Amino acid sequence: MIFKTFKTFFALILLVTIFTGCEKQSHTTTSSIATFLRVTEKHYSDDYKEKWIIGYNSSAEEIEEVRIEVEDAKVWNLIAVNKEYFVSYQGSKEKRYVLSEIQHVGDEDTLR
Repeated sequence: MIFKTFKTFFALILLVTIFTGCEKQSHTTTSSIATFLRVTEKHYSDDYKEKWIIGYNSSAEEIEEVRIEVEDAKVWNLIAVNKEYFVSYQGSKEKRYVLSEIQHVGDEDTLR
C-alpha cells in the first residue's frame, strides 16, 4: 500500500516537473530609459482610458519612433506636440513603455 502511494506521488511530481519545465519562458527584458524626446504625436483610446505619446530620441543619429503610455491624464494634457522633453520611461519594446518622468528641456521642476 505504501509503495503504491509512493509510486503515484512520484509520478505526479514527475509530471508536474515536466510540464512546468516545458512551459514557454518569456525572455522579455524590462529596461529603464532616460533620453531627450521630441514628441511627434499624441493619441488616446476611444474610451479615454489609455493615453500615449509618440516621439523619437532627438540626439540619436537614426530616427526610431517609440510609443510611450502616459498614465496621468493631467501630465498627458501638458505635453505638446513638436516640443522636446527630457523623459524617463520603463518597459519593453515587446510589451509597452510607460512614462516615469518628464521635464521641459532646461526646466528644473518635473511635471506632476
